[in-house]
Amino acid sequence: MAQLSLKETSLVQQDKLNQFISELYIATSKIELAEYRDWALAQLQGLIEFDGAIWSNGHQQTVRFHNHTLVNVPESLTQSLLDNLSINPLAQKLFDNLGSPIDMRDLMTDKDFYQSEIYFKCFKPQGIERILSSVHLDERTGLFTLLTLYRFERDKPFSEQAKKYQHQALYHLLTAAKHALFLQLEHSGDRQVSRHNNSHKAICDKQGYFHQVQTSFIDLLERYYPAINGTNSSLLKFPLPLDTDKQVYEVNGLQVELKSFNDLVIVEIWPQGPLDSLSVREQEIVQILAKGLTFKEAARELDLSPSTVSNHLYRIYQKLNIGSKGELFKLLT
Repeated sequence: MAQLSLKETSLVQQDKLNQFISELYIATSKIELAEYRDWALAQLQGLIEFDGAIWSNGHQQTVRFHNHTLVNVPESLTQSLLDNLSINPLAQKLFDNLGSPIDMRDLMTDKDFYQSEIYFKCFKPQGIERILSSVHLDERTGLFTLLTLYRFERDKPFSEQAKKYQHQALYHLLTAAKHALFLQLEHSGDRQVSRHNNSHKAICDKQGYFHQVQTSFIDLLERYYPAINGTNSSLLKFPLPLDTDKQVYEVNGLQVELKSFNDLVIVEIWPQGPLDSLSVREQEIVQILAKGLTFKEAARELDLSPSTVSNHLYRIYQKLNIGSKGELFKLLT
């Protein structure tokens, strides 16, 4: 078989990368959320050969990781790496070269590395001989993603092609994983699907630091808090009043809805509109009537009497200062 030319080889490599990226996004609606990151790393192994990996998310302000997805390395390695940041030449180099994969060989010779303190403390105990690592930082939120690939055989260093693949793969890994998270939260069977068509979500800890956030959430936040535009938006600009039973708030013209998510909080925001003055029951009635149902049909769906639905509608008209269903439905568009 004739050997491929450099141009043909480049096209084959690009097609392989494009296929990997396409499969990442297609799978966001098909792979269970709990399995998605493990599945994505398995797909990455088809693009870049590696024996172990760490895919971590953290926050620049807190200088800690929120979560890890590991391949063939123990959880103890993540703590060991944090404990030995001061002697790890990769640590600062990665943040000085955001998005660019760094090979340990770029920073020191093999001879020096295999005699170094960081090798004996962190890598040799796990059989790690080759390291390729990169960091993506979202400066608007302070969130960073670390992807480190390991090989256990010293005579198999990472190639320049592996670097190129990782450089392009990292952004799509984190973007697709974020999309999968918010997509499956939206449609999870144990959660109410959002009633708000123009809402945007973030996941925060109880101090207000972002753990995951939609770009549109930050865009909307900057519209209502223009002072943060162009600065670090790593914190919510309003408190999380979790010590009350109330879960929907009006803050500076934004409607804010809070939902518990394990030990975190899902924060959903949208611009305040006229329908936000209605109670939850009144909003349910509006949404049901908007489907074209009659009073009797709406009452049956809500397990109410038709007269109760009629009374609710009368109060809705009063609150919104309107006089007909036609005017009401215009507010929905």
